Amino acid sequence: STFFICSFTVRVCADFEGQSISDEIVLKGELQLDSLKQKGAVKRTLFFDYHQSHHYFSIVMERQKQLHCQDFLVYLRDETEFRDKLSPININFNYSLDESSFEDSLTVKPILNHYQKSSLAEQAYILVDCGEDNLCIPDLQLSAVPDTDQLIIGEENCVMLMINPRNDGEGAYEAELHIKIPPEADYTGVERNNKALRVLSCDYKMENETRMVVCDLGNPMVAGANFSTGIRFSVQHFENADFSINFELQIKSSNKINPTSNLVNLQINISAVAQVQIRGVSHPPTIILPLYNWEPKDEPTKEEEVGPLVEHIYELHNIGPSAINNTVLHVGWPVSSREEFLLYILHIQTHGPLHCQTSSPINKMQIKFAVPQDTPELAAFLYNSTISHSIRRRDVAVAEPHRKNSAKILNCTNVKCVLISCTVGQLERGKSAALKIRSRLWAQTFLERKNDLYSLSSNVSFEVKSMPYKVQPAKLPEGSIAIRTSVVWSTPNVSFEIPLWVIILAILLGLLVLALLTLALWKCGFFDRARPPQDDMADRQQLTNNKTTDA
Repeated sequence: STFFICSFTVRVCADFEGQSISDEIVLKGELQLDSLKQKGAVKRTLFFDYHQSHHYFSIVMERQKQLHCQDFLVYLRDETEFRDKLSPININFNYSLDESSFEDSLTVKPILNHYQKSSLAEQAYILVDCGEDNLCIPDLQLSAVPDTDQLIIGEENCVMLMINPRNDGEGAYEAELHIKIPPEADYTGVERNNKALRVLSCDYKMENETRMVVCDLGNPMVAGANFSTGIRFSVQHFENADFSINFELQIKSSNKINPTSNLVNLQINISAVAQVQIRGVSHPPTIILPLYNWEPKDEPTKEEEVGPLVEHIYELHNIGPSAINNTVLHVGWPVSSREEFLLYILHIQTHGPLHCQTSSPINKMQIKFAVPQDTPELAAFLYNSTISHSIRRRDVAVAEPHRKNSAKILNCTNVKCVLISCTVGQLERGKSAALKIRSRLWAQTFLERKNDLYSLSSNVSFEVKSMPYKVQPAKLPEGSIAIRTSVVWSTPNVSFEIPLWVIILAILLGLLVLALLTLALWKCGFFDRARPPQDDMADRQQLTNNKTTDA
């Protein structure tokens, strides 16, 4: 804006008249500049001599019917020190008689005119560039668009509002962009990395429990202003979020006519998406029969007497991004066939927010077993590690089946199963719940069916019932897998084991035979060396010397 004056003069004048009164009367005066501004607000004008907006003084009148005046020079603060340029500057003057100046005489004491107020008020205006009428009529327009139309619960969800304010009319004073923030969002700042976007000065405010971001658009926002800016928000609080969030934007100014722009409502949809994975493993994947140095017992009491250890581990993993809760997990475990045990469950262990129960009691035979304090297989599986699992046995060669895929699959469709039902609590993004079933292969059942190949299959399935939000996806995650443990037969190698005493005896016999052979060769003179006669050696030497001389 253009200010045509930076200072002005305030003149205060007074006179008096009356009969039988003193020829000299003193008035006490008080001048207040910009008196309509509340206490603590910036006063736009100050007295030049005092640099204050408040001044007390006296007016001495020494003659009746003669005007007595005092002038005070007032200046306008720098425009950067205040924002209000449109409202009038109110100048208030209060006065009263200075009774301390009255003389103790027979003269009548003067009084103020009761038909006039003891205070006067005048107004001054700041001249702005608003045409001849000094009345600014802006035409504020606002448009905005978010950089995404979809928010997924669990993602980082940073939103930037691309905002375009413009003024197609005259100057808009104290122009501000007001953005009403939804409860799910937090203001994070102004976009500064894009040179095409203007960097505004913005502040976070609370207005009547309404969360706002207020940005300065200029004072004034000049005629013809048209620019773009970016305001960033982080959206994370989805606990009570509906299917969308809303931002309300509007430009406001202190102009009396057309002070605001159009109201803009931005709606961004919210969705919940979770990718859930079920996986499992058998430790070991294959059991080889017969077992070395093992004999079945009719009534086993210890787990080693039942058969080899078989463990199945299942993991329910939430890849995300959204959280899941109220999930059910079902495991079908092949326990017996025709009253003969297959995989005998000893113990069920859980990891994470998982609670399980079985359709029938486990370990009915009351077989004693040891529960390990740590479970390296489970920990390795959860952390994608690799741990070797082996059964100590003799080296054997696995018999080739007579035909491919000849192993009979034993699962819940053809054998009796125990149903293990689990409820899974809330799983955030990247979290897992795991179930470990520790069992023993009932070896006696399979040893009675020599050379028959089997594949024992446990089936695990899951279904997510809900997510911990008001927003629910159209289809909740579900899935299933089958984990198999193979039972195969080996072809024993006759030389699988040589006793130690046999090895020592063979070495000793070998050494004895070697000694006898050496002795026999020595007796036969095999080690005696044949030497040539001395005369023959001299003749050969002479012949060699003659040949050398002739040459």
